[in-house]
Amino acid sequence: MRDERITIRVTDDEKKEINLISDKYKMNISQFVYTAVREKIETEKLSESQERFISLFDVAYKKSSDPNFKQLMVVLNRVEFNTRWLLKQQDIFMQHLKVPQTKDELHLSIIDHPITEVAHEEILKDIRKMSARKKNIEDE
Repeated sequence: MRDERITIRVTDDEKKEINLISDKYKMNISQFVYTAVREKIETEKLSESQERFISLFDVAYKKSSDPNFKQLMVVLNRVEFNTRWLLKQQDIFMQHLKVPQTKDELHLSIIDHPITEVAHEEILKDIRKMSARKKNIEDE
């Protein structure tokens, strides 16, 4: 195999800079430029292979996680539907029995208790978090 000569044009300042760096590594200019070009080529090859790996990994991850995610969403939607359905059934049943549905319908005073207030606030926070998560997932 025969070596080929490659000629490049550089300014005097660039040549001085290349010469200083090549002297630092105890190489002549040709060896230094050749080494620098080879390193750049290897870096590009590595970068391209890493990019291909990441894209393949992304495809594989999506293929493996999408069915599970969709199945999980179906289960969560069923749970939410069943919960709402049971609450609605209970509400209709209580109305049928003429059980008071609000504080105003009661004819006795209710004394607020810290535990019931905390529980009420916690349940409202949980419901808000669940609906926010559901909206975020639906937006994606």
